[in-house]
Parts: sequence; C-alpha cells; structure tokens
Amino acid sequence: MRSLITKGAVVASVVAIGGTLAAWTTPAQAGGDTGQRGILHLNVRNDQYEFLDFGAKGAGVGDRYVFSDTLSGDAAGEDGGSCEIVRVEGEKITTNCVISLRLPRGALTVQSLWVRGSNPLTMAITGGTGAYRNARGELVATDIQTPHEAYRLRILPD
Repeated sequence: MRSLITKGAVVASVVAIGGTLAAWTTPAQAGGDTGQRGILHLNVRNDQYEFLDFGAKGAGVGDRYVFSDTLSGDAAGEDGGSCEIVRVEGEKITTNCVISLRLPRGALTVQSLWVRGSNPLTMAITGGTGAYRNARGELVATDIQTPHEAYRLRILPD
C-alpha cells in the first residue's frame, strides 16, 4: 500500500497495525481520498500565519498561533487551526493545538499538546463529517513549519 502513496517528504506518519491494513480502503479505490479508513499522505503548504500576543510582550500563557494551509497529495483540501500556549518553562513552550481539515469527502478534526519546535507531532483524530463522521485514529505531522511539512493520517476501521 505504501508504494501507492509514497511522497518524498511525509509530514504525517501513521503506522498500520497487524492485519487491519488489508481491510482498509486504498486511495486508488476511493478516488484519491481514503474515505472512512486507511492511510492518507498530505503535503502542507502554509498560506497564512499569525502570532497573537495577548499579554506581556513575548510568548505567554493564553497567547495563540493561528494558521491556515493548502493540502495536496492523496487528497486536495485545506486546513486551519490554532495552538494556544498553555505552559511556558524558560524556552520550552507547550501549546494545545486544534486543527480542522476540509477534504473532498468530508472534514476531520485533530488535537494534541505540542512543545514548540519538537518534531514529529502525533495528534488524535477527534471527529469528522461526511465520509469521516465516525473517524478515529492519528495524524502525524513532520517537518513542522518548514517547506517540507506533511501529514500522514491513519484512519482506523470501524
């Protein structure tokens, strides 16, 4: 299955477990979008980014990073999200990140804590609409905030 969807730089890395892979829909079967289950590789191109500094100058609890991206690869679409700073310990900044992805067959939401600058980031798929209405699984983001950023989603079977 990986040979069908290999990309040079993969931002999201999802691991297939045991024999469940055989039950998953491939991108080719789903017309380029895995629908409810499978592995989906997406390239991420940042469109807009803003740091909202609500308190004292500099990163502090409650400040927020807001962004939007264009997605390509196994499916075309867009995403938008924000990461709110929840903890600052010297140079270590921890954020709570929530991202919504809009794809041809529906939308997905993901969420996780992220220490700014760490890579990769594994996020839980927390819900979806359309073909993804019962979605669960993981999104792994790699090369975050670089020109090679990518997502790999593992959408688990029902």
